[in-house]
Amino acid sequence: MEFNFDDIKKEFDALKEKRVEEEACEIGCDISDEEPEGFIESVQKYMLAPAKCGIYFSRLDIKVIGLEFGEDVQIRERKRMLRDILRAVTSKDELKRLFGIIDKTAQEKMAVYDELGGYFPHSKAIFDNFKNRYGSFKSLQKKILEDFEDVGPR
Repeated sequence: MEFNFDDIKKEFDALKEKRVEEEACEIGCDISDEEPEGFIESVQKYMLAPAKCGIYFSRLDIKVIGLEFGEDVQIRERKRMLRDILRAVTSKDELKRLFGIIDKTAQEKMAVYDELGGYFPHSKAIFDNFKNRYGSFKSLQKKILEDFEDVGPR
């Protein structure tokens, strides 16, 4: 059996070209078919990632937030707990109240950052960075409140 390496090389080059075109489409094509991210996913993405929010909300923190909001959630994965609380929101006023409860919990945690910054002045810049990240989460909350539409009675 004889192999023609020129034909194999041409076939391989054609395959590479096709793959490059597919990758370019994945990167550069318009993805307008996807639904925009809902407020639950947005809050979860920011609130549960300390790198984005600046604060770590533990399972216990989320449980307490839920209890203060009037929603008794089971202790399990943080994402599911938060989703259960957020699904209970039916009006803009309830969402505003929930964000107030979250903010109160965050302020308590940031008070610890201030205290640590006082004891360790060289690390104060790090704690201030965490507080600034929470500020970006607060602006996301404001945007969500502006865009929120009341669901009405269920």
